[in-house]
Amino acid sequence: MNIDINQIRSVTRGEVNGSVGFLVTAFCAAAVWISVSWLSGMAQSASSTLALQQTRYNTLSQLAAEYKALGSDPSASREETDVVTAFTQVSAQIALGSRVSRLAPTPDGRRCSVEINRLYAEELVNMVRELAARGVRVISAEVRALPAGQERLFTLAAVIETEA
Repeated sequence: MNIDINQIRSVTRGEVNGSVGFLVTAFCAAAVWISVSWLSGMAQSASSTLALQQTRYNTLSQLAAEYKALGSDPSASREETDVVTAFTQVSAQIALGSRVSRLAPTPDGRRCSVEINRLYAEELVNMVRELAARGVRVISAEVRALPAGQERLFTLAAVIETEA
C-alpha cells in the first residue's frame, strides 16, 4: 500500500468521487468529538464546584446551628450579674494578672471601666468572647496597637456592662 501525497491532495481538494462527502463526514465527526470532550470537561468542572459549594454550605449550616445553640443552652445561663466578678473570672482564666492596670466599677455594679496592657490579639478576642458568655458586653473601647518584635501588643481601655 503506497500512498502518494498527490492522491491525498486530490481527495482534500474534492477532485476524487466521494471525497467531498468523506471530508464533510470527517469534519462533522471531529466537531462532535471536540464538542463532547469540551462539554464533559465543563460538566466535570461544574460537578466539582457543586461538591465544594455543598461542603461549604454544610459547614456554614453547622456553624450557624452551633451559634444558635450557644444562646439557648441552659447550662450556659448567665448567672453572673456582677460585672467586676465576671471580669475577674475572665481575667484569671486568661491569666491577665498584673497587666490589668485599672478596674473601676460604678456604684450600681452594672458598669466597670477597665484598662489592660500588653494584650496579644488572641487574648483580646478570647476576653471579649468569655465576657459575652458571662453576660457582659463592651460598651465602648479604645484599642491601641504597639509593635513588639514581629507581633503587635494591644492596650485596651474599655467600659463594660452587664446585659439587661
